Amino acid sequence: MTAVGIVDAVACGLVYYVVASGLTLILGSLRVLTLAHGSAYLAGTWLAWQLQADTPAGYLAALGAAIPTGIALGSVGAALTWPLRRHGHLAQALATLGLSLIAAQAFAAATGGGWLPATPPPPLDTTVSIAGARYPAYRLLFIAAALLIALILWVTMSRTKAGLTVRAVADDPAMAASIGIRPALVHSLVFAAGTVLAVLAGVLAAPIVPGGPGTDGQMLVTSLLIVVLGGAGDLRGAFVAALVTGAVTTIGVITAPAVAPFLLFAVLVAVVAIRPSGLGSRRWA
Repeated sequence: MTAVGIVDAVACGLVYYVVASGLTLILGSLRVLTLAHGSAYLAGTWLAWQLQADTPAGYLAALGAAIPTGIALGSVGAALTWPLRRHGHLAQALATLGLSLIAAQAFAAATGGGWLPATPPPPLDTTVSIAGARYPAYRLLFIAAALLIALILWVTMSRTKAGLTVRAVADDPAMAASIGIRPALVHSLVFAAGTVLAVLAGVLAAPIVPGGPGTDGQMLVTSLLIVVLGGAGDLRGAFVAALVTGAVTTIGVITAPAVAPFLLFAVLVAVVAIRPSGLGSRRWA
């Protein structure tokens, strides 16, 4: 693989990581399988398109709008899934599937069901030289932003009181409640945070993976694959799994586009057969 191909694989993997990290957070700490997670990414691409993120002012506006949008969508998901926690994962999954179907119809009505073209704002719409080839500068900026998000998320979950609180609720909600922690509030906050990550990924990655018909499903399936590969609740494992996914996707598209989608599932089967717990070593590592 060329230098450009390697950078492309990293960029692709980090797009998937920012989305999947939110799902890892929700599934690992809340035990909630949300099937509306891909819709949050789609909402982010819609914000980038609607607010004209190809201009500096529009780009900043879309980034700013990603947070309240993610909080609003996450609050809906939390309110829907909290009462269903005693009815098992299937009830929660079906409820969030309904949300995703509603979101898909709303997206089609708002956009006409087409693709949402997105270009980076100036001066980020230029190219740089990598090993003698021209490469979009925005993708390098995205890589830096995604790595920063990954670092902040890891530090928050493993080194702060907020992360300790989330881990306490994840490990033993009853014990956490007995020492004054409110599991319902943690449920809402974590769901909102995970959804914000997906919406933010949609805004940042719109010029790389634009929104359109089926984008929500693609992001959901890929995120679920990364969660399984990395291990539920393991952010470090999800990071490694996302980079592996990006590399396999890039190599597949370059060498064998027709079978590229199946390569990921082949990797999944191989990893699960060898290491059923995933690539990660422990939760929140």
